[in-house]
Amino acid sequence: MVPRFHPLMSNAMQYTKEYIQAKLSNDVRWIERAVLVLFSRQTADEQTQQTTRWENGRGFNSSDSRYLTYVSNYLLGGRHLSGRHLEKVSAKMPKYWRQILEEIQMKQEVA
Repeated sequence: MVPRFHPLMSNAMQYTKEYIQAKLSNDVRWIERAVLVLFSRQTADEQTQQTTRWENGRGFNSSDSRYLTYVSNYLLGGRHLSGRHLEKVSAKMPKYWRQILEEIQMKQEVA
């Protein structure tokens, strides 16, 4: 699905759930960036301990936190995902579409 444009948003792109989920499943740039955005939304203690301690709707869920924190640190080291790691992460990312949408909307408000 293609993102829609809203005339009152001064040509700002209107992202849909389906569009974001497709990007988070198939576009390596979106996948890697989403992992880092979600990691930045984790609390400092969650980032350090590689766990989700707070049910605050921010960052990784508890079942993904250890692996995606590892992946985040891997990406922060200047490396990129490929092979089975890319497949595994791309399968996990679509469920985080709402948090990614929130980040997109915050950036659009600032712009």
